[in-house]
Amino acid sequence: MQTGILSYGVALPKYRIEAAEIWKIWKNISTSFFDMLSISERGVLGPEEDTLTLAVAAARTALERSGLVPEKIGAVFLGSSTSPYATKAAATVMVDALGLPSSALSTDIQCADKSGSTALWLAAGLIEAGLVEYALVVAADTLNRHTQPGMVLEYVASAGAVAFVLGKEGCIARLEGMATHAHDQNDYFRTEGERFIQPGAGFYGWVANWGLLDHVVPAGKALFEKTGLTPADFSKFAVPQKTGVRPLMTMGKLELDMMQVLPYVLTAQIGDCGAAGAMLSLAHILDFAEPGERVGVIDFGAGAGSDAWSLVCTDALAERRPENGLVIQLLEDKIMVDYATMLKYEQKLIQSPHRLSNFY
Repeated sequence: MQTGILSYGVALPKYRIEAAEIWKIWKNISTSFFDMLSISERGVLGPEEDTLTLAVAAARTALERSGLVPEKIGAVFLGSSTSPYATKAAATVMVDALGLPSSALSTDIQCADKSGSTALWLAAGLIEAGLVEYALVVAADTLNRHTQPGMVLEYVASAGAVAFVLGKEGCIARLEGMATHAHDQNDYFRTEGERFIQPGAGFYGWVANWGLLDHVVPAGKALFEKTGLTPADFSKFAVPQKTGVRPLMTMGKLELDMMQVLPYVLTAQIGDCGAAGAMLSLAHILDFAEPGERVGVIDFGAGAGSDAWSLVCTDALAERRPENGLVIQLLEDKIMVDYATMLKYEQKLIQSPHRLSNFY
């Protein structure tokens, strides 16, 4: 393939909450699981933050780093399972917010946690086919706003956005190959009209792999077979990371080495960012990768299957590596809040719409 990543940008909530703060309220899990599952902190949405605001912030950074004029963008894809709209496309709002051309093909891609990965490859197909020259792809989710208070998922449910500008010229990492595997398996889901995620699968113990390994292993093995590569041919891997257990399971079943995976698992610092999770790990890898390195990505979405793909860093990466807005810098730029503040900011304490006065 000639298509690759020209630039990328990341946006994370500045507010964070410690798992211990949540545990004080519910005490619904043994604290021994915190270390076992790499649970420490997770993101808290600001009062005016949602999937769309994070997506626009990440996209703005990616576009600035690309050096392209807005008119060059021919497609805009938003990969998310938590759009602020039930039917309206949030991608069209991004087009206006970013000053992109109205002629750009704009759409939302909803494919659970792998929404961003799937959106990226659909955009790459448009570029390879010659239908557009450049595309903007954003993976963004706000799982924290869609997790019911008292659920065990509340310890990790977070938010974030990662944006990529794709094209053929000036790539910092060139896409190499992909494989996918999908069948219906309702491990986590939200039905029509529901706000909160329903956990059909286990969060810890042996049931934590239900759904994950059924998709990740076939997709990963298919990637190796299609490309003729082996796990040893990759220097780094971005993998699913709802908790610290999932990277270990993925690593073990696909015969990946510990140092290919674990340094890029960010669960303890930010929690589960949904569609932005594996993409955040990829951005972290690109922040420090060297030209010539081959990077693997395995993305998994509950009930949506798994995408496995590879890319190779080019010489342009060394020249265009960002100096500011690195993932590690964004992780360290934080304000800790308590549980009550988290409930207020994530709009889980809802005021009546029929209030007649602000004084009551």
